[in-house]
Amino acid sequence: MRLWRWRRNALRRRSHAVEGWFLLVLGVTGCVGAPLGGAAAWEAVLEARSQQRAGSHLTDAVLVEDAAPPARGSARTTVAVRWTDVDGVPHTDRVPVAGHLERGARVPVWTDEDGAMTSAPPGLAAARFDASVAGTAVTVSLGFMVLAVHRIVRRRYERRHSRRWAREWARVAPAWDPRTA
Repeated sequence: MRLWRWRRNALRRRSHAVEGWFLLVLGVTGCVGAPLGGAAAWEAVLEARSQQRAGSHLTDAVLVEDAAPPARGSARTTVAVRWTDVDGVPHTDRVPVAGHLERGARVPVWTDEDGAMTSAPPGLAAARFDASVAGTAVTVSLGFMVLAVHRIVRRRYERRHSRRWAREWARVAPAWDPRTA
């Protein structure tokens, strides 16, 4: 029943056929474009996470001071550490440590290419989760955009048809109205 726009019909106007073709193109675009956009987002996030993992290095840092006992209700305390990057430049920062460690103890820290401390890169499972969330979000967003465009175009066609109908009725109505005949 939805294919009536393409069948021969005395009541069918050219605008009905144009609307039908537009909606067909829009539907194909949504069915093909939305998943492709989601796949592109998936690949982009996985590539970004891969670069993040490649740019992070696990380095041993040395405690500069004794770790103070953790605050009540906490298992960690922050302590100053020092490490040297691959270029031989020394760095100092504060890191959270568990337990009571003494000065000179080694703790692992993640550093970037510049030797600055950074957070641990996400694992493969976390990267896949982020990629699936991004891919799903892009797919759904593109699907909603296609639906929004459909609604806007459909509303414009309905308004146009209503105005035409009102003009034609205004022209024909006097002949049908017994008061004006």
